[in-house]
Order: sequence, then structure tokens, then C-alpha cells
Amino acid sequence: MASVHCQLWMGSLESYMTENFIIAAFRKMGEDPTTVRLMRNKYTGEPAGYCFVNFISDDHALDAMHKLNGKPIPGTNPIVRFRLNSASNSYKLPGNEREFSVWVGDLSSDVDDYQLYKVFSSKFTSIKTAKVILDSLGFSKGYGFVRFGIEDEQKSALYDMNGYIGLGTKPIKICNAVPKPKSELGGAVGEGNTNYGYGSGMTAAGGTDYSQYYDPTSTYWQGYQAWQGYYEQAGASITDAAAYYQQAMSQSHSNPQTLAQHAEAWSAQRSAQYEQQQQQQTASAANGAEDENGLVEHKFVLDVDKLNREAIDADRRLYDALESSKWLPIEQLEVF
Repeated sequence: MASVHCQLWMGSLESYMTENFIIAAFRKMGEDPTTVRLMRNKYTGEPAGYCFVNFISDDHALDAMHKLNGKPIPGTNPIVRFRLNSASNSYKLPGNEREFSVWVGDLSSDVDDYQLYKVFSSKFTSIKTAKVILDSLGFSKGYGFVRFGIEDEQKSALYDMNGYIGLGTKPIKICNAVPKPKSELGGAVGEGNTNYGYGSGMTAAGGTDYSQYYDPTSTYWQGYQAWQGYYEQAGASITDAAAYYQQAMSQSHSNPQTLAQHAEAWSAQRSAQYEQQQQQQTASAANGAEDENGLVEHKFVLDVDKLNREAIDADRRLYDALESSKWLPIEQLEVF
């Protein structure tokens, strides 16, 4: 029997989804699970709405989870999306395991879970999950979360990955993921739990439930000015287009399509500024190289005696001025 570390929990199953249907769906998506165990209600015998999918290794399981999460399941009509989680974590209720997570911002629209996971897992060994947050229409909100198993790696990522270039089309931003207090979570944990303890940490779109963290979307877009220091250090200035963009973000945040359009426009604006900055730096470096290689006149005659006379005359004039500013000597004063 496969280890729990080689299993994925799969939820939101329809009644017609059998073991063979699920295996065929995975294989159509390029994955090759070994077995599927469909769970049933032990009292009624009806499908419980979730199953466990086994793989030959934990790496294969994690790759499949990040590749397929949120994608449409082949052969479903209406469309049902993959809702996957690591089986080793799915039965753990929130609070039972300490989280070491980072918030990843400034993600371009083409970045998905798998790309986010591959970038971080190539640099850190304890990556548990990586999730790009989507809106109700399936558009990226421009940020995501990465969960670590080792706190030191999470702290290292805060510095090493901030400003990283190579994931999407923009440098990414990293900050600590701030959990909400339990009082703000309310009754979200455990409500509507039809999975009998499994997958309680899942969201409708699949992946770990990150609603326990503060949603930085509004503060990220509307407070974009906070990030301007990053660009100003690189020599970029805030233009009228940037001011228009920030105003548009605060007005159109509730419309995901408009938000995506403005995000692409802002990305193009920043790319143009970055290219202009690189051209200016290249030109400055070329000018500096020319000055350093310029000819220097080494036959200049220095008249030391003349310079000494000028210095002495300047000192003499200074002392004359000081002398003339004093009070008259007492012998020159008239006595009345």
C-alpha cells in the first residue's frame, strides 16, 4: 500500500465519478496514478464525495497537485475542477501544525500554482504547497502563498526571493504571511464538513485554505505606493501614468477583468521604464569609460613661487583687515 506521503486527497466528487473515471482523468492530464481509493459513508454506503489518489512517490504526487489544482476535470459536464491536497495534511485541522508561510505578490497573470511551486522548490527543500489565489472568474489576483516546513527556510526566502526575476514577467515581492486571529476566523473551520475530517483545509478552488491569512489584495493594489521605494531605488520615477494606474486600481478592484487590464497596462509601463533606465545606465557607463581613457597632460608647468606669493599676500591682507577692525590704541584717544 502506498505511503500517505505519496497520496493526494481529491474532493468535490460527483456521484458518477468512479475509480476508473478518476484514473482516466489523471492520465488524460499527463499524470499516472497507481491506484484510487473512493471513500464511502460507513453508515449509508453512499459516496462520501472524496477519494485518495496514490502515486509512486511523494514528488510525483506534489507535482500532480500543483499542475492540476483548479484545472477542469476531463469528461465532466458541467465542468468540475480538480480539488487536490496532500493527504498527509488533509486530515489536520487548522492550528494542529505550525505554519511557515510567505505571501508572494506582483505575480503576472501567466503564473500558476505549478510555476510558483517549481521556482521555490528549486531553491528550498521544505516546500509544502504553493498556491496562486484566483478570483471567482478564475483570474489571478496577482498574489499567492508558499508554505514551508522549516522556519529557517521561510525566513531565508523573505530576503533571498524578494525582487526575484524569472517567475512571470515582473520581479516578485515577498513578505511574511500574517495569520488572522481566531476571533476573525469565526465558524469557518469545520462548517459544512462533509468529508469526515479529511480535506477540511481545502477551498473551493483547490489547495490549502488561505482564508486564515489576511487578504492583502486591497492593501496591495490600493496601497501600491508603499512599493514605490523599490522602484525609486532603481532610479525609476513615478509618472502621471503611475498615478492614473493607482487611481484606477482603487476604483476597479471589484471588477476582475478591468483589474487584469490595468495590471497588464501597468506592467507594460514598468517594462518601458526599466528598459529606458538600462539604456541610460549603459550610456553613462560608456561616457565614464571614455573619460577614464582620455589623454592627460603631464607637461603642465607649476609655478610654485607664484603660488606662494599669492598665498602670502592673501594672509597679509587678512591680517591687515583684522588690524584695521580693532579699537584705537588708548594713547590715541582724546581725554576729556
